[in-house]
Amino acid sequence: MEKSQIDDIDAQILKLRTALPIWGVEANDLVELARNAERAAIQVDERTMQRVRGLIETTTGWHNTLLYWEQQDAAPALSAEIRVLRGSLDAMRKEVSASARMFPS
Repeated sequence: MEKSQIDDIDAQILKLRTALPIWGVEANDLVELARNAERAAIQVDERTMQRVRGLIETTTGWHNTLLYWEQQDAAPALSAEIRVLRGSLDAMRKEVSASARMFPS
């Protein structure tokens, strides 16, 4: 891997590390909202569904980027960091996807 590519990846990872906690809170909110909606058997408004789709799209895009970076010839430390971030995103995506299925139609 070239130094400029590594520097770019490092800058993007810094952005991702900043965004992950924010997305985590959003994911938790959506999961709780889905559970409440399921218990109450109420319809969820379109804005909430847009939040769900947006979070899934964003995390999927980052997941694919991290997967691409992981397949490059990165140093072991960078490769490990990429795998940890991808694992965090995978867990978040699974929770949000599962919660989306809980919303009454």
